[in-house]
Amino acid sequence: MKTALKFDVESYKERQMSFPEISFQEYREIDDMEIRKEIAMKNKILSTDAYNRTMTHLKWEEKARSTETYTLTFRKSPNSVFNIVYWVRNIIKKIIAKKFTQAELDFAADFYAEQNRIWANGYFNKGLWQEVVDNWGYLPLEIMAVEDWAALKPGEPIMSITGPGELAAVFEPELLRIFFQSVIATDMRYIENIIWEWRVVEFGKRASVNEQAHIDAMEALYVWGWVVGTSNDIAALAVPQLKASGTTAHRYLASYATEDEAFRNAIEKADKIALLVDLVDSYKWIDKIIALKKEYREKWKVIFMRLDSWDLVDQAIYALNRQKEAGLLDPNKDKIVVADISDVDKIREIEAKVKDAWFEPKDFIVYWLGGLLVARNKLRDAVSAGFKLTKTAEFDTGKLSNDAWKEAIPGKLNIELRDSARVIVQDDEEILWERLLKRVYLNGKTFFKWTDVEAMENARAMVIKSEKLLVLPTKKSEKTVRIQKEVKERFMKIAA
Repeated sequence: MKTALKFDVESYKERQMSFPEISFQEYREIDDMEIRKEIAMKNKILSTDAYNRTMTHLKWEEKARSTETYTLTFRKSPNSVFNIVYWVRNIIKKIIAKKFTQAELDFAADFYAEQNRIWANGYFNKGLWQEVVDNWGYLPLEIMAVEDWAALKPGEPIMSITGPGELAAVFEPELLRIFFQSVIATDMRYIENIIWEWRVVEFGKRASVNEQAHIDAMEALYVWGWVVGTSNDIAALAVPQLKASGTTAHRYLASYATEDEAFRNAIEKADKIALLVDLVDSYKWIDKIIALKKEYREKWKVIFMRLDSWDLVDQAIYALNRQKEAGLLDPNKDKIVVADISDVDKIREIEAKVKDAWFEPKDFIVYWLGGLLVARNKLRDAVSAGFKLTKTAEFDTGKLSNDAWKEAIPGKLNIELRDSARVIVQDDEEILWERLLKRVYLNGKTFFKWTDVEAMENARAMVIKSEKLLVLPTKKSEKTVRIQKEVKERFMKIAA
């Protein structure tokens, strides 16, 4: 049960997220770059790019307003099997479902007029946006999308947006950016499927491009990997399920005359500590830490060791064997922390070789991962995110390619779960079974049944359910096959 809050959340959100009442002329006088960037990013009309504005300009007024459907897909997967979709609701709530104001429009129009004056790309259909502002400030769109917990195969539709053509397409850059959180969620889920336990602590703040990216990453890591420990204090505050976690690093060890002095001081000051072994000689200090573990055992001190460089597999097995010889194999007190891992194959190797040495990894191995979780290969190319026109008011359409996997499936699509397959159907086909894409936005109204925090909690159970359905093969309905064939034949005639 929620307690009454004196702090007005809605008023704060309105102040923080709304575009200020500022003219373009006033903005030009600001010379503080941080303020300039903050104001610029709050103008939602500017959250497009010159590609989209050019295409709007090239269409006649009527065609720019005709109904079109665009489909968002991930055409490949970092693990070649599945993608976990994450961040759909955030993008919709952040931009599409927000009210567009006259101040935003006037500012944008003046900015693009300035671009024209300096011979840059200043194409802008002010009339199209004026209709949005006059329509209570909301976009006249319908958006169908999968839930943020959905596990999809490459090529399956994530989202469809239907409405006046150039308004339906205008936020393509923002929509494509769900790749970042989705790749993080997918990679984390893949790692978890290897280790099958809560054995990951995250410390990638220093590897992230900025604070916002890292907080967003931590949200995805919690939902899809049950990662609850992070070195980022701000993330631990922002995401209520997280806990701050940290330990000694080289700077601490180097501040003492000897490692022995540094280790003993750390043990005396903390009831639970992970000691780094690689300042000079990792194997020597593995032996030293084991001696200290025995010495402090009766004082209820929990002492882990952290392996951070060179041959991590050999060191882990050496440390476990030395602990076994010393009678130190309590899963609660004798963890080996393995860090500085740059690829998933190394995790798989550690798990396999620890088992080969007759130790259970889930009892003794913990991973502290940084850039691997939040930065490495977290690019759009990892999933080949695509946002393509697939239906107009006159005909179904798509995109052909020399690479068959890049072809866009025509029509307004959905995924129907049947007994024997995941079927890509047309939205107007008779509904026979459950469908994954559901209406999440219509003309200014969103249809999310949970709060953001509730969605995080519920997503965990839902992704497990969604994963089980990946065993079903993906097929296309007869109607979808027919439409795709017709579109391909039409394009081939044009090419001829």
